[in-house]
Amino acid sequence: MTRSLTAVNQSAVPAGTRRLPNRPPVVRAVLAALLGPLLLAACGSGPSAVTGGTPGATPPGATPPGALSTRLERVPVSGALAQPGTLRVRGVAPAGVSVTVQAAPDGLTVTPLAPVASGSDTLLPLAVSGQGSGPVTLSVRAGSRSQDVTVRVLSSGRYAPPTPYLAGATRSQGAQVLLRATVSADAAFRRSLLRFDAGAATFTSVTFPVSGFETITSHAVNGPDVWVAVRGVTADGSFLVRRSADGTAKRFLAGTVETLNNVTLLADGRVAFTAYGQERVLLLDPASGAVGSVATVGAPESLTLGADGTLFFTRRGASPAVVSVSLTGGAGRTYPVGTPGVSVPASLSAAPDGQLWFTETRTGTLRALDPVTGQQREIALPAGGGPGDEARPGEIAVAPDGTVWATDTAHPALLRVLPGETAAATVPLPDSPANAPSAGPRALHVAPDGQVWFETGGALGQLR
Repeated sequence: MTRSLTAVNQSAVPAGTRRLPNRPPVVRAVLAALLGPLLLAACGSGPSAVTGGTPGATPPGATPPGALSTRLERVPVSGALAQPGTLRVRGVAPAGVSVTVQAAPDGLTVTPLAPVASGSDTLLPLAVSGQGSGPVTLSVRAGSRSQDVTVRVLSSGRYAPPTPYLAGATRSQGAQVLLRATVSADAAFRRSLLRFDAGAATFTSVTFPVSGFETITSHAVNGPDVWVAVRGVTADGSFLVRRSADGTAKRFLAGTVETLNNVTLLADGRVAFTAYGQERVLLLDPASGAVGSVATVGAPESLTLGADGTLFFTRRGASPAVVSVSLTGGAGRTYPVGTPGVSVPASLSAAPDGQLWFTETRTGTLRALDPVTGQQREIALPAGGGPGDEARPGEIAVAPDGTVWATDTAHPALLRVLPGETAAATVPLPDSPANAPSAGPRALHVAPDGQVWFETGGALGQLR
């Protein structure tokens, strides 16, 4: 704002208006020197006051002035399961949008394709060729605005066993992966596990003293030992089996004829598990063979250990909730979720930061619960190609760095939520009959080294 100083004719001042007293010239000069900068500052000119922070800094979470707002919606994948990625540029039309690859890992080539309009946004497809993983730096420009974006490309592998294998669950054991067949698989598959040796890329069968119509329904790994829960068909009922590294096996009766699930190894050496439809968590002491239990309000569905060793389960029904279990017999804490009589919380998984992740299968949502504050939040999911084509999370696995992975039961894809993000990105898998939604992905697991394992189309998939 520009101001000019003009003389004021005192005789022109309206009657009744208080006149400023005449000042000596020296006093007027001093007042002008003091008031001039203040008047200029009030008009937005001259130096401005700084009340804190760094001058010109962008508030956390805000887009810097002149920058573009971008989000990775499809994660690019190289290797056996190669798929292009997609970067969304918000509030920009395709005309005038350009992308330049600034840096990429050796062995990888990322090629930006023609921009595509998506409502008021622009989608930038990113084709990938070669083999490898790592960060790719892109420079995105639209008119006078620009933004440098780092996108991580995932590498992938696909390993097919001699016979297609439909997995119900996957666990890692060092450099090996142990797959358990679905309960509807052929009898031979239901009585053993399938071991994949990542170093040799070979599959072998892991046998247990299970026969006839007996079926392995859950499994867990504890160092060199492998535990399985078995649905029994005799009067002895269902049981657990511990298989040691040398192949010796020991059987522990569970004291129930119901199907056993959710085998979970506790820090004190006990084994926690559930029996279908029963309102209790069962606890096996391997040293004595004794099986105790802790009563629960409602039958546990999924079971997990929190980051601090607390045991949690989900329940459905009239009061759907996530519930903590006191192993000393005291009352646990209940966290109501969803809609009474409707919601079905499932796939409970714990993150290293203490957050509990779960799905709500009726609404197809992915949610996180803070067991300290009780606060819950819902993750935004990819919208798909139209109404009814939204992503629907199924199984959940959390990586050691806090990245959350989920299967998409509506598409041949996985979902990924990076730490601190509020929306999931799609990790697409090749769209083929072998990878139709009915064929997977299933049996999701993240190993301690961060590698992601899953079954799709009867084969074992890997991302890293």
